[in-house]
Amino acid sequence: MEALGPGELKKIPIFQNLDNAGISEILKLSERHNYAKDDLVFQQDEEAKRLFIVEKGLVAMIIQLRPGTERSVATESRGGAFGWAALLPPYRHSTSAKCREPSQLLVLAGSKVRELCYEKPDLGVRVMEGLAQFIANRIFWTNLRMIDSIWI
Repeated sequence: MEALGPGELKKIPIFQNLDNAGISEILKLSERHNYAKDDLVFQQDEEAKRLFIVEKGLVAMIIQLRPGTERSVATESRGGAFGWAALLPPYRHSTSAKCREPSQLLVLAGSKVRELCYEKPDLGVRVMEGLAQFIANRIFWTNLRMIDSIWI
């Protein structure tokens, strides 16, 4: 499977408002990392340092309700983004992320993305607007799943 191209990155809500030059700036900050099935990408409550975009594979967002009790609250596949807490204070993950199959992830250091946003405020506003839309969508779908589980 090929790496995500600029057109595919523009479909990710966080980057949907960027032009090709902005996408190019973001790609300069990225690295590719490979993960095996069942690898933990990050742990709930740990410091959020990186934003992730799935190029290949499947990653589950898992919340620990109490010791020994976990629930998958979302999954991300090709083109999906997670780890957005690396862009906003207090920079802590509210879930864990675990690979459900071998995965290739595009990884962006949150500090580098934030630095770019400060250096280029126009780009920064567009990234933060996209991030706000991404978070709003996640809340909407999480609420629907929660309501669905209560009524079934």
